[in-house]
Amino acid sequence: MKSSASAPHPPTSEPSGSNVRLFAILLDQLNRLGLHQVVLAPGSRSTPMAVALATAPLSVSVCLDERAAAFFACGLARRSGEPVMVVTTSGTASLELLPALAEASLSGLPLLLVTADRPTRLKGVSAPQTLDQLQAMASFVRATISLEFVSSLTPRDLASVALQLVTELGGAPNGPGPVHLNVGIEEPLLGQVVEDEQRQATVLQEGARRGDIALHRPLAPRLAALDPRVAKEIFRSGRSGWLLLGGVSDSTHATIAAAEAVTDQLGWTLAVDARTPLARRDTTVIHLDLLTRGSTPTPEVVVVIGDFPLARSTMSALRRVVEAGGDVVTLGDRFVVRDPGRFVTAGYVADVESTLQSVLTESLAPMERSLVVSERVQLLALDQSIDRSVQNFAQDHPATEIALARALYGLLGGDEALFSSASMPIRYLDQFRGYHSDPPLVAMNRGANGIDGVLSSYLGFAHARPQRLTALLVGDLATLYDVSALIHLPLPSRGLIVVLDNQGGLIFDQVPPAANIAADVQTEFFVTPPRVRPASVLEGMGFEVTRIADAVALAALVQRARNGEFLVAVLEGTRAASHEALGSLYAQIDHQLAKEQRNP
Repeated sequence: MKSSASAPHPPTSEPSGSNVRLFAILLDQLNRLGLHQVVLAPGSRSTPMAVALATAPLSVSVCLDERAAAFFACGLARRSGEPVMVVTTSGTASLELLPALAEASLSGLPLLLVTADRPTRLKGVSAPQTLDQLQAMASFVRATISLEFVSSLTPRDLASVALQLVTELGGAPNGPGPVHLNVGIEEPLLGQVVEDEQRQATVLQEGARRGDIALHRPLAPRLAALDPRVAKEIFRSGRSGWLLLGGVSDSTHATIAAAEAVTDQLGWTLAVDARTPLARRDTTVIHLDLLTRGSTPTPEVVVVIGDFPLARSTMSALRRVVEAGGDVVTLGDRFVVRDPGRFVTAGYVADVESTLQSVLTESLAPMERSLVVSERVQLLALDQSIDRSVQNFAQDHPATEIALARALYGLLGGDEALFSSASMPIRYLDQFRGYHSDPPLVAMNRGANGIDGVLSSYLGFAHARPQRLTALLVGDLATLYDVSALIHLPLPSRGLIVVLDNQGGLIFDQVPPAANIAADVQTEFFVTPPRVRPASVLEGMGFEVTRIADAVALAALVQRARNGEFLVAVLEGTRAASHEALGSLYAQIDHQLAKEQRNP
């Protein structure tokens, strides 16, 4: 197994064989159009692709496991915002891409999946490693392109294919997304080498590299601001409202600044999740999931930008808005229906920042604004009161997962990042993180949720910004599920993996059916406690594992990782202790909310 460095490979000699030549020309054109990162999972049928990649001016990472390779590419694309290619061989190897492909499709990540295949003449005749690779991926990709390496292909043909691929990766009008290129390859796999053909190939490829085939990178169409009349109605002054920012896809720094200004002007409440890089004490609600456990005031309108909250309490609060005759409105920059609770009253696709900026030009009567400001002040004060309770709990119980998640978030800065598993870890961050003047970028595989490919995605996410520290907060089951990624994929020079080992799927204790299932059934069929502890497995793989006793130990580890080390830390506990800590803190918060609401 080979893992390349991130530096591009300088082209050396002209590769031999017509199939190698054809893929080399395609790579050259894709590189000109902005594709610079490739993840290769080697195999037999894809041999000419691997040979071409070995001398291509691209950054190539090599991984034995196709599933991990694809999730690694997801992490790269999520952090960089640029298209990433994944190359695999034929047969079931291509099917290993499906979990990451689903994530890329739902998250809007520009993944170019290139799968080698048998030629058409060998389909349907029981040729080994041959299946319908096009149909298998069709429901998750923006487009499927089928190509066969034949002698009649010219550099002009391949330039056209490259342009089509990059255009489809942009995904207009649905935003970026995955695209599948399936390549039929005849034997001999490297292709025929004939002296005259070789001379002709050299001339054609050198011409392509000199720029004789001039391609221009396609531009995604720019969305306009929402119709002013519609925007004015949504952000109508004089009525109470919440603006929820969920995730970073629709929340650039300019959008966040505009959202802050709009909510301040209207007197609305601005609430954010952990993935939105904003956590100011006096302007932002960061504990909405905890606030909605109580009887919060019901606003007349809620505008959701990005993803909806994960917590059932917040989703129930949004449903109550609609049941009371109010509106829940989605505003985003992708043609995606966002209505996970089936209660949204209107959904709009527009340039979010421009829309918010247009709202700021409207003047507000001071009397209208004063009617709604009091609700905002009340929620901000309650949010700060809850934060003090969480902080006190973390200080009194430093060995809990709650304290560890809060501390890790607080130790990282705005030029750093924290990847999280889409299970209990992201819920800890959403609910229990503290205010932060310069918060880190928080990311996760939110598209399809679940624990698949978390380590692989983290490694790709960190690989995209190797000069900055990227940490991972992950549970024990997610670690063991994807632990082979640490064998196959390149490790970041600055990294910290923090494993919350409570011996099973704690999240299954938090879902409503848990109380109605027999304890032995709950443990065996849902929690699935592992037979081994992650620390032992990681040590067996050669990693130096630090078993930390509490959140206090994190500060030194973060500093070491920031200085250029790759570290693994594990907090070992029990599911019962973690469950008890959550229950205790929730009980305190529920009591506090009831008290505050009795005596506002």
